[in-house]
Amino acid sequence: MEDFLEDFAKNIKLEKNHSSNTVLAYVSDVKAFIAYLEEETSVNSIEDVTEFEIKGYLSRIYEKVKKTSLARKIESIKSFFDFLEKKHILKLNPAFLIDIPKTERKLPFFLTSKEADFLLNNYLDLKLKKDKLDAVEGYQSDNYNSMRLGMSAEPLKYFESLRNDLILEFLYGSGLRVSELVSVKKTDLELEKDAGYVRISGKGSKQRIVPLTEITAKKIKAWSGYLSAIGLISKEGYIIINKKGLRLTRRTVHRIVKESMIITGQFKNISPHSLRHSFATNLLDNGADLRSIQDMLGHSNLATTEKYTHLSIKKLIDVYNKAHPLSGK
Repeated sequence: MEDFLEDFAKNIKLEKNHSSNTVLAYVSDVKAFIAYLEEETSVNSIEDVTEFEIKGYLSRIYEKVKKTSLARKIESIKSFFDFLEKKHILKLNPAFLIDIPKTERKLPFFLTSKEADFLLNNYLDLKLKKDKLDAVEGYQSDNYNSMRLGMSAEPLKYFESLRNDLILEFLYGSGLRVSELVSVKKTDLELEKDAGYVRISGKGSKQRIVPLTEITAKKIKAWSGYLSAIGLISKEGYIIINKKGLRLTRRTVHRIVKESMIITGQFKNISPHSLRHSFATNLLDNGADLRSIQDMLGHSNLATTEKYTHLSIKKLIDVYNKAHPLSGK
């Protein structure tokens, strides 16, 4: 029965444009099903397989795998029999009526506004302390000369601390995707006295304008002044760079965000995307409408943005249970 697997793998690779890892997973799933047929049933050929054998296999593994894995295994088996039917190897598809279970969508990790405030207000000082560096006075003053008063004679040592602090502020303050953050150039920014905005080219090259908070704008200005003072020029005009003036990688940003949670003593499983979720959730909690949040996040479909209402509804229920005299709490 495994004679068809090689052609099946080529088919889903070319026609469905699946990745190599997905192809391997599908083939592995089908092999496991064939092994079940050979060991546990009297089926001798692929033509003899019926819906009964497929359901028997699924009931066997149901309690042993996660729902996401079960859904993929069913998809693998259905794809295999679809392939055999299209190639006229089978007249009837025994998996045609097998349904793929809906997988529960996990709500994303996010920081509460209190946790976000603590992160952004304390990260820089704690990072400098960890690196045994003096505190930075006059930060966000738009004037590097006043900022450097609190620095040692080696301002380059402050590079990572200042850049990482800006990364956290930028991600949470604007809700950018990490790929968008590392692509921001100086020419994309419009910095005004009391904040500003950034032009973003998001998924599908869709353009959007994202407002910047006053604090984010000030930190960008301070960062630009710092780079000028140490003589570091961005090679291609990017804002978030490394010490060679090159654009930072997404992997590095992920590492920086993970480390920031450890440095500030907050051990949630937070990623750059989590800060984007935090941005949206906290905006919604404070009265922003979904349509505006959709525009700022760059979602093409409002349904994608609506997942944040679940987070806010949970918060609403928690508040009710704690505050209402009849809630039994």
